[in-house]
Order: sequence, then C-alpha cells, then structure tokens
Amino acid sequence: MKTRDSALWEKVSETPSCIYSEEPVDVGQRIQQQILTAFQERPIAAGKVVLQPSPHTLVGMETNVYIDAAEQTFEMVLLDQTIRIIATPTEFELNYGDGSVYGPTSTPGAPLHQDRWGEQTQTSHRYAASGDYQVVATVHFSGTYSVNGGPMIPIDGRAAVPSEPQTLRVWRAETRSVADNCLINPGGVGC
Repeated sequence: MKTRDSALWEKVSETPSCIYSEEPVDVGQRIQQQILTAFQERPIAAGKVVLQPSPHTLVGMETNVYIDAAEQTFEMVLLDQTIRIIATPTEFELNYGDGSVYGPTSTPGAPLHQDRWGEQTQTSHRYAASGDYQVVATVHFSGTYSVNGGPMIPIDGRAAVPSEPQTLRVWRAETRSVADNCLINPGGVGC
C-alpha cells in the first residue's frame, strides 16, 4: 500500500475537488488561431488573368479582362486533429497596369465569344495610350474548416493571393482611305 506524501497533497474541503496550479488552456482558441495561420500560409493557387484580345489590343478599344479562379481544398493535421480547409474565391481586384484599378468586387468577369470582342463588359478596360502593360489580379479567398469531419466553420480572416502578371501590348491603329490597291499603286499607304 502506498502512502501519500503530505507535502504534495492538501485537503481543501470535505468534498472531492481538483485544483489546478494554472488556468486550463483553451484548445479551441489555439486551433482557431493555428487554422487562420495555416489558411493564410497555404499554397493557394492564384487566379489567372485572361485578356481578350491577347496579347495585343488597340488604343480606345474595350479589352475584356476576367479572372479564372477556383475553390481549393487542403487537408492537414493540427494539434493531433484532422483539419479540412476549403478556400473559396469571394472578391476580385484588377490592376490594368496603367494606373487604373477595378474592385474589389464579387464579379470575376467572364469570357466573351471572339465575335463579341470589343464590347464593353463589367471588367473590361480601354487603354488611352499605346505601350506594354502588366495586368495583375488579386483574388481574396474566404475559408471554412472542419475538425475531424465535423461541420464546416467560417474562418475569421481572408487570404489575398496575387496572380502572375500578364503582358498586354496596346497598339495604335491608323486608318486611311485609298483609291488604289497595292497591285496598282505599290507605293501607296499600307503597301
């Protein structure tokens, strides 16, 4: 039979009770903090900027710009718990490279059929001067997570992921009326 060392044990009442020397740790709060950090550090694939027409457009012409971004899922283990994080694109910003910015908006834009290129869209842009422009998008991902297959819980915070820049060359077009074709007048405009 073991005896208790009275230096380690102290009777505080007649009813059984436990006394901790320090406050218990809130594991739920620790998991939430680590999940937010893990969410913001995940290798979330950036959205892709798509330009229509590309890689060239004309000064003053509506150039359709949209962002192709997808929902992504990550599985990991934190504090011995199986965590599933889903990153969903929710807001989009476009930097057209000429000082103009569109967004943040919930609309990523959409592709146009080639016979409709030049039409104004919600995310299209007109360039005022010729030159090479770097078009970049930033996609803001909101997240949800589940612990051990439980219900999905919103993550308090977002991850902002910039895209790779797309180079767009803006050209100036000149039109002229001519009376002859190049066979008749080989020195004419455009020959």
